[in-house]
Amino acid sequence: MHIQERRNAHRYPLDIKGCVIINGRNVDLEVHDVSLGGASVKFAAPISLKKGTRLRILLNIGFVGRASICWINASNNCTLYGLKFDRFDFYSDLVLGAYLVKHHLSEAAPLIQ
Repeated sequence: MHIQERRNAHRYPLDIKGCVIINGRNVDLEVHDVSLGGASVKFAAPISLKKGTRLRILLNIGFVGRASICWINASNNCTLYGLKFDRFDFYSDLVLGAYLVKHHLSEAAPLIQ
């Protein structure tokens, strides 16, 4: 069975730390990849969340927003959560966009020389 790609934006494999706030509890996370529309993350502490769970996300690049869990991929030793971002404030949109542009340009720099 072929799974159709549903992402509208290019994802960048980035090592960004942050946390989510769920029911007043802070849970650290590590981002595996990110785009303007979402991210796949791994939580530092074992946590059981369901698809559709809404949470507040803070990334260590000055980025604050809301997200909902759109998929969960559990394997033997790791659970990844796919997050779909809700609209952020204008500043957070700019911070994430600038971070992705910076990453994209640094990724392409060796090809330009």
